[in-house]
Formats: sequence, C-alpha cells, structure tokens
Amino acid sequence: MGFLILLSIAVVAIFAIYWVTVGAFRLLIRLLGLPKYRDVIVPSKYDFKTVVEFDNPIAQYVHDLMAGFKRVTEDGGIKLGLSFVFFAALGAMVSVAWVLVIAVITLWFLLWASPSAMRAARWRAKTFKDCTAEDWHKTHLWAMKSELRQQEMASAIRRSGVGGLHR
Repeated sequence: MGFLILLSIAVVAIFAIYWVTVGAFRLLIRLLGLPKYRDVIVPSKYDFKTVVEFDNPIAQYVHDLMAGFKRVTEDGGIKLGLSFVFFAALGAMVSVAWVLVIAVITLWFLLWASPSAMRAARWRAKTFKDCTAEDWHKTHLWAMKSELRQQEMASAIRRSGVGGLHR
C-alpha cells in the first residue's frame, strides 16, 4: 500500500515538473518571440521568398540555428546517417576513438549547421532577389561552359608538353 502511494506521488511530481517546464518554455517562446521548429523555413540562396527576418537578434539567431539543424537532418538526412556510420567505423579503428569522433562530429556540425551559413544564404537571397529561375539557369550554364573550356585548355597544354614539367 505504501509503495502505491509513493508511486502515485512520483507520477504526479513528474507530471507537475513536466507541466511547469513546458509551460515556462512556452512562456519564454511567447515573450522573446522565438520561432517554433515546425515553422522554421530553411533559406534558399536562390529563392528570396524563403528568407525570414526577425526584429529580435536572439530570435534571428535561434531561427538560424534551427534552420541549420533542419537543413542537416531533413534535407541531408542520408548524408548525416552515412557520416555517423563512417565516423563510428573510423572510431573503432583508432585507439583514441571517442575524442576523435566527438571532435569530428562537432566540427562537422558547426560547419554544416552553423547559423552563419543561414545568414550567408539569407544575404545572397536578398542580394539576388530580382533573379528568376531562368537567370539562374543561364548562370549555371555559363559556369559549366567555362569549366569545360578550362578543362579543354588544360588538356591541350598537357598534350602539347608546354610548361617544362613534361619531358
């Protein structure tokens, strides 16, 4: 009988702590104007409509942080899973596995999911907001042609033996 009373008190305490925590978190979200994860839009550097601006720098930072995490987990979920498998296998082969795995995963996350990446995508979208899909297509086509011309010139120089590195 005493066990059931203690169990019921523990269950009530857990629900009370959960309610207070979630309620405080919701209040904090309302007071600071922080975005909710389900409402976060990952900014695309090609589409100005995906840019979301906040007046509050804290809310903007939180949005950029969540957008970076959302881009990595939802848009690049397969890459994320393969990265974890690769680093786990690498860690199994190295004697200082945990230090290496934690350092590499932390660096990977900071580089790919950093708020500065979202800031850069937002800046680029603002800069090129008047470009249409056709303009981007022409730009990418021009870049591919330029790359092809560079490869052709490098191949021609290699075949001719000009440059002093070939005998």
